[in-house]
Amino acid sequence: MTKKEEKHINKFIDLLTKVTVRISTFNESGQLIGRSSGFLYQSSSNEIPIVITAGHKQSEKGVFIETRIRKDDKTLLINGGKFNVFYNHSDIDYAYSELPIDIYKKEIEKYKNIEFISYQHKFVKAIKGEAYGFAVINDYAEFVKNGDDYNLPSYCCYEIYLELVEQTDHINYFKLARDFQGHEYYQGASGSPIANPEGAITSILIGGDDKLGLLKAFRLDNIELNI
Repeated sequence: MTKKEEKHINKFIDLLTKVTVRISTFNESGQLIGRSSGFLYQSSSNEIPIVITAGHKQSEKGVFIETRIRKDDKTLLINGGKFNVFYNHSDIDYAYSELPIDIYKKEIEKYKNIEFISYQHKFVKAIKGEAYGFAVINDYAEFVKNGDDYNLPSYCCYEIYLELVEQTDHINYFKLARDFQGHEYYQGASGSPIANPEGAITSILIGGDDKLGLLKAFRLDNIELNI
């Protein structure tokens, strides 16, 4: 790999980690019951941002977007609104929610330093012969003791040079350019946007097959978000 290629790869991974957001789901008792990934989408700069993620295991309520801001030793969360979940255990697997902007208007000082990148372009159809990838800042499953505290270390979960090998009406199947990294590595990455080298999003990650070395993604180029 040349230095120029390495520079482009690092730039792509950095872009995708900024576009991709972490999503936390809590039950009525306030306990964390699940984590996934997703991204914000706007059809135009005047539209209210929409959160798009995977549908499997997604709750309609109790969903929050994690920010990169720490306050009082806690991660500042943004209410994700009420999700519309579409999942049929086979080829439909996505969810979306319109952000409740009124909440932030009432507490604007609390959220003034938060910056998210909203995707404002068309979704593109994945084609063979092109390289694709995703990247998200993920957390390890176990806490690590650091002095008197316990921290949940983070790492960059990513795949590059994904190759489209099969495409159905709703699903893209991508072949990995390296060995399958294990289900724990990808845990929490469901819903991550998969993009081409220019950053155009084609689909969202929804699963993987370690035996075949494939990742499964729900296509976004042929659906209409009815909001």
